[in-house]
Amino acid sequence: MGRTAHVDVRSEADDPRMDDPGLLYRIEDDLSETWVEEFAAEGVQALEAYLAKHLAFLSFLDESK
Repeated sequence: MGRTAHVDVRSEADDPRMDDPGLLYRIEDDLSETWVEEFAAEGVQALEAYLAKHLAFLSFLDESK
């Protein structure tokens, strides 16, 4: 009750990377000639990893019966 609504209680940024004013983001880096292929490959790798974990869990459940 002692603080007003306008008191800044955060002493630093939530994400330290966002506090660096010297870091510039260039959209051209993401829009290279192969960005679609790279994006799709990363998605497929993530899906394969997820399915492998799911299969390992199902195998564990089958062994415990």
